[in-house]
Amino acid sequence: MNNGITIRRATPADAGLWAATRQKAWAATYRGIYPDSWIDQYNLAERTAGDRKKLSDPQVQSFLVMDGETCAGYFSYGPTPAGEFRLHSLYLLPAYQRQGLGRRIFCQLAADCRKEGFSGFYANCNYYNHPARGFYLRMGGKLTAIDGFYENKAQDQCRYDYDLTKGEQLWQKNLG
Repeated sequence: MNNGITIRRATPADAGLWAATRQKAWAATYRGIYPDSWIDQYNLAERTAGDRKKLSDPQVQSFLVMDGETCAGYFSYGPTPAGEFRLHSLYLLPAYQRQGLGRRIFCQLAADCRKEGFSGFYANCNYYNHPARGFYLRMGGKLTAIDGFYENKAQDQCRYDYDLTKGEQLWQKNLG
């Protein structure tokens, strides 16, 4: 399935790799949703500096998905100031999607969420990112909010909630 793929904690020293992977993921995911200038004029140095700061935040757990020396994706999660647990980001490059990595990440997320004392978590995604919306539904997410229909499609967001008190989720089964 995903032999040889490892997940490791990201550190501030990984900011350049994180930002470069985001550039690839956003180009594959958001072309036609976000303004082309956001993708074409992606400022790697600026993003790296910002990511270095984010990867230093002790409230957010950040991880890289590695295929040997190649970064296949990244994700982050943690408690919010509002007292909820949130999946902040989850991006896998197209070649690494539909291989069970998302389920693997969700299992880790759920375990850490419970360990932190939360009974569930939520994830947001762009309303027009139909592959992500399908993924979140397949993972058992309940669509609880749509904030959208702005002039800029990048602002249109969906929220999916996950209740971990209802027993084992489908994605936790048959990981073997």
